Amino acid sequence: MEKPAALVALEQAFATANEGGNGYAFVSAPVAISALLDMLDGGNHLVLSEGAHPDTYRVIESIRRRSAGLKVGFADMGDLDALELAVTEETRLLWVETVSGPRLSRADLARVVEFAKARDILVLADNSVLGHEVLKPLAVGCDIVFTSAPAGRGGLIAFSKSSGFAEDRFAYLQRAYDAMPGAAEAEALLDTLSDAPGHLSERAKAAAQLASSLKDRRSVAELFYPCDGCADLSVSFHGRPEEVDASLARLARFRPGLVPGQPGTFWHYAHRDYEAVPEVIRRVLGIPDGLVRFGVPAEDPDTLIRDFQAAFG
Repeated sequence: MEKPAALVALEQAFATANEGGNGYAFVSAPVAISALLDMLDGGNHLVLSEGAHPDTYRVIESIRRRSAGLKVGFADMGDLDALELAVTEETRLLWVETVSGPRLSRADLARVVEFAKARDILVLADNSVLGHEVLKPLAVGCDIVFTSAPAGRGGLIAFSKSSGFAEDRFAYLQRAYDAMPGAAEAEALLDTLSDAPGHLSERAKAAAQLASSLKDRRSVAELFYPCDGCADLSVSFHGRPEEVDASLARLARFRPGLVPGQPGTFWHYAHRDYEAVPEVIRRVLGIPDGLVRFGVPAEDPDTLIRDFQAAFG
């Protein structure tokens, strides 16, 4: 059965934008993640970026670890010593988020690729945060790039031009899943893909100016902003969780998010994924009470700065 022309156009556009060989589209990010994991054999080991996106974490840790017997390690991909400790002789895949976790750690993909190739390990880069205009993982040697479309509208994947057997297996899996976007969905995703660089650029400009305005404020204990081109920033605020919550509630341009990084949202780690974890353990994980991740919207930076001033003083 032939793919609809709109789907072929979407997949080719995503692959071309990422300087890859072939592209593949799915109706949702979790379905795309599941198909990617099915390239592995049962019992294989993979290493996932520490602080990975909740969708990725749930599929890998809560489902595939049990149903496929996958063995899972975690590492800060920006720390090659930590990565070496996490890798075993059974490791077949590194799942690297280009910007990851509460502290927005940014991986040096060229060094990760060099590390992996010396051990015959595949490298998959989740580039949902930065986007292909800022970073092209396939161009620096990654085998696969994955992007979760905005608002959970789909999952897009491209393989390197020299991917070989791994892609042959994946092409079969895509058809076996039968979860590709229809023509109308593909057209909408193609429009989103076309608009994404400009939208992310506007968000990143606002994030950079907001980060600059926050770095010396008395309410800020620590600021994490990985680079120009990133539309997210994390802030560790002084005060108890309930005090930080009270200030967050005064923000007019940000609301609680369903997942970290959505435009115009915040994610207070002490009261989300880690709320059941004792304070002492969260601190070991580098998650202080006041740590909040913001998905900065494409809005006037001065408006966002004034919003923070009104909320946090």
